[in-house]
Amino acid sequence: MNYGYVPLPDQNQVINLRAEDANYRYYIQLYDHVAGAVDLRDLKVLEVGSGRGGGADYIKRYLKPEIMVGLDFSENAVRFCNEKYNVEGLSFEGGNAESLPFIDNSFDVVLNVESSHCYSSMNAFLAQVKRVLREGGYFLMADFRRKEALEGLRESLNESGLTLIKETDITQNILEAMELDDERKTALIKKSIHRSLVGFFLQFAGTSGSLIHERFISGETIYLSYVLQKGTA
Repeated sequence: MNYGYVPLPDQNQVINLRAEDANYRYYIQLYDHVAGAVDLRDLKVLEVGSGRGGGADYIKRYLKPEIMVGLDFSENAVRFCNEKYNVEGLSFEGGNAESLPFIDNSFDVVLNVESSHCYSSMNAFLAQVKRVLREGGYFLMADFRRKEALEGLRESLNESGLTLIKETDITQNILEAMELDDERKTALIKKSIHRSLVGFFLQFAGTSGSLIHERFISGETIYLSYVLQKGTA
């Protein structure tokens, strides 16, 4: 449940996927871009806003953290994930991004993909991220914002107490994925969704002609990825 990501011609980011994962390549590639910024092997990783769990499942199976925890506000999503995935070291819990149900200094990495734009307080979320991260731990994030909201996002990140290591504009990568997957997504929605709701789901999925797709094209909305780190005492 993300808009996907496709490496541009000058970017060497091709990943080898198992046959059963190939149909989800565009969505996996966004997770790989974000999570691949840090070597996760043998670390404890938390994804806030894990949704239906595909990203957390990919990370645990391919990037090999010791522990991968997905947290989501939706009890239905958490229930679905715990029923669907049976991977050692992978678990899902319910909770609020602005009040994380974990003790201080409990994770090496916190991950957040296409979720933060839904939060009521970015500052409250970032305070929680800093609290649950161990010293030297990383916060890896990707999300979109309207152009006029970028200054507020950057101000929140600068005031979070985390050190900004990298900001990357990946709007073109996102657009490429949206366009390459447009025909499949549109057909799937029209086939699977009651016709009274098709218009809503076409907008939600970012299909061609949707508001979010047009805003990415016009530059009104920008998609960014971030790497931040919690300092040591």
